[in-house]
Amino acid sequence: MLLTVEPMMERKIIERLREYPRAHEAHFIYGPYDIYIIIQANSTEEIRRMVLDEIRNMPGVRSTMTCFLAE
Repeated sequence: MLLTVEPMMERKIIERLREYPRAHEAHFIYGPYDIYIIIQANSTEEIRRMVLDEIRNMPGVRSTMTCFLAE
């Protein structure tokens, strides 16, 4: 998942993302997005709940792009 966030909120958001039990990795990146997070889940429903109910509602998150691994 790729996130764009409000300026100066990067550190706070990434620390919070790293606390999620389903978060496998979360890192700062440079480019059109600010943070990427790898989520491991047992179902797309788990991912949906995490994305819609938690991450997108997090203060400072402007937008998200969710991608699924092909392999």
